[in-house]
Amino acid sequence: MEFTIRDLAGMPDMQECERIQQEVWGFVDLDVVPAGLMAVMAHYGAVTAGAFVGERMAGFVSGFPGYDAGEAFHHSHMLAVRPEFRGAGIGIALKWAQADRVLARGIRRVNWTFDPLQARNANLNLNILGTTSAVYRKNVYGKSQSPLHGGIPTDRLEPDWRLDSERVARARRGRNIPPPGIPDLPALNRVRRTGSGLQVSTDPVSPESLGSDQVLFYAPESINDILGRDTELAMDWRLKSRAGFSALFAAGYVAVAFHRDGSRAAYRLVRSGQAHATLP
Repeated sequence: MEFTIRDLAGMPDMQECERIQQEVWGFVDLDVVPAGLMAVMAHYGAVTAGAFVGERMAGFVSGFPGYDAGEAFHHSHMLAVRPEFRGAGIGIALKWAQADRVLARGIRRVNWTFDPLQARNANLNLNILGTTSAVYRKNVYGKSQSPLHGGIPTDRLEPDWRLDSERVARARRGRNIPPPGIPDLPALNRVRRTGSGLQVSTDPVSPESLGSDQVLFYAPESINDILGRDTELAMDWRLKSRAGFSALFAAGYVAVAFHRDGSRAAYRLVRSGQAHATLP
């Protein structure tokens, strides 16, 4: 599928972003970032770019500048691709277009948030884009009306995208993607299946009890399937992942990769200081 990417400006572009938000996330009007705000943000430092197939906007990425502890960064707030255009590499292309625009402004760091229970997002962020993460944020957006969130707390991981790092340079060359399979490493949790086939996590153990500089934390293969069939189990996954990641980050671990073997999925975390090491 051929597509082009350009900067967005003006109300017609931003109104189309409103429609995409509703299509992709099922937002009610109250949750949609309004076109007027996006248009104003574009005048004052925001980066908003859209991908087009012909004249139709297939997706967009939007973010704004931030400042923390003496360092300027760019916060990527939204990345959305219409369902009919998924699988064509549009989302990845939008992220690299965002990176180019941010670098042109002299900023070297980008962050955003994503649901750690969503395997597809973990793969995109850690493996394909080359981010790392050592920040877990509880219930970032409060109770969401989006059916995609299923009514459970909107906990998020915050990836750190260091655009001038060798790790990100390797990612852009496609060299950060781990081979299929899950490495033989100590794990904080284990996964079993219920009689109905849904995955259940054991309670996470303490990172210190594993005695390893590299560990795994298992994630559900499909949290959306669980959300659609067993909300209590989805909440159980949320709380156990909250406990596990919080303990890991407090102990100095950093998430660097996401592994899958067809029926299982797991994060790989390493001690701080090794996060930019070359992955096998």
